[in-house]
Amino acid sequence: MKIRVFLIFFLPLFNFLYSEKNLIIISPHWEGVKIEITRSFCEWYEKNYKEKVKVEWIDQGGTSDDLKYVESLFKKNPNGIGIDIFFGGGLSPYLKLKEEGFLEKYKLPQNIIKKIPKLCGGIPNYDNEFYWYGVVLSTFGILYNKMALKFLKLPLPKTWKDLGEDYYYSYLGAADPRHSGSMHMMYEIILQAYGWEDGWKTIFSIAGNTKNFSLSASEVSRQTSIGEVALSLSIDSYALSQIEVNGRENMGFILPEGQTVINPDCIGILKGAPNIEVAKRFIDFLFSYQAQLLWIKGKGEKGGPKEYSLNRFPIMPEIYDLEFEIDANPYKIQNTIKYDFQLAANRWPILDDMIGCFIIDCHTQLKKAWSIILKTKDENLKKKFYEIPVDKKVQRFLWENWKDPVFRNKYLNEWIEFSLRKFKNIIIEGKYLM
Repeated sequence: MKIRVFLIFFLPLFNFLYSEKNLIIISPHWEGVKIEITRSFCEWYEKNYKEKVKVEWIDQGGTSDDLKYVESLFKKNPNGIGIDIFFGGGLSPYLKLKEEGFLEKYKLPQNIIKKIPKLCGGIPNYDNEFYWYGVVLSTFGILYNKMALKFLKLPLPKTWKDLGEDYYYSYLGAADPRHSGSMHMMYEIILQAYGWEDGWKTIFSIAGNTKNFSLSASEVSRQTSIGEVALSLSIDSYALSQIEVNGRENMGFILPEGQTVINPDCIGILKGAPNIEVAKRFIDFLFSYQAQLLWIKGKGEKGGPKEYSLNRFPIMPEIYDLEFEIDANPYKIQNTIKYDFQLAANRWPILDDMIGCFIIDCHTQLKKAWSIILKTKDENLKKKFYEIPVDKKVQRFLWENWKDPVFRNKYLNEWIEFSLRKFKNIIIEGKYLM
């Protein structure tokens, strides 16, 4: 009888104290972020809510792949897809998700919002209707292997355009923007920094010097660190990670002069989130001093991560103000370009497909054509090399119809045929000039 009474009165309390909540996140963040954020959040959650929480992470290969996956699920299940949060991947995916109605509004407590500047470098840090928030800030530049450049007697580039110089032929690393959101961002920055015509010329020249295209941006950074390529396009977090591992005497990272962007890396609650209260609490946690400090502290440092340094810039200015040992502050970076984030969001899918068709899917032929141009110095061949079958004026027409698979496939086929024919003709003509 006494045991029975104990169970009746104390089992509910026992279950309450040891119940477990769930949170499901889709994210392109690398494994170190997932491990460190999960550990810290679980500790914070149990301390504040007297409950355990289990975090499940999903990744389909990168930002672009994650976005496509979420969009495909919402087509089948418009009221919810069983995932709570989209986390990471920059800003553009969130503008797209909001436009499509796939995000839930959540307003952070006022005492937190007032600590977040509305803008950084002219780009919003959070949505004015509170559908998404920047958690950290990202910059984009060039990672380089100091020993490789010294051995090859190559100069250090200062701009994106410098990467198209002939002496970098086959020494450059890059990734496929159709899978990597950070790599996509750098091509977008180049287009906006130089304009449509000169931007594409720069992208083609860089592609001509690219040894090969990897699926992930992290792999490109690793290839740079081991000297498989001498330099590469890189987001700050991957670059700083390689510098931490290999030492500043061996690796370096530069921001192209006046041609960089400070971009918020965001988070948003997905429509129909099955664990919405936990999702809201997760966002609250990410803006706590404890969580913001994790991003920039080195592993093992007081208040820092346990196993992996995350090498990111927190969105909260108070971290830079109060942590005296931090000497980098993205809010003080000068000469950023005027970046049209809405344009970038609108043309995200067509830009990926253009780079895929014009460059990556025919890279073998492109690189051979580029090598002939570098040898012959023929300006007519170079002019043909830079040609694309898309005028700047038709971009809107394309992105407004790009979801139609018949429409999209028609253009993809035309673009790949155009590119293959173009490079083939350059190779044939070039042989007569050599």
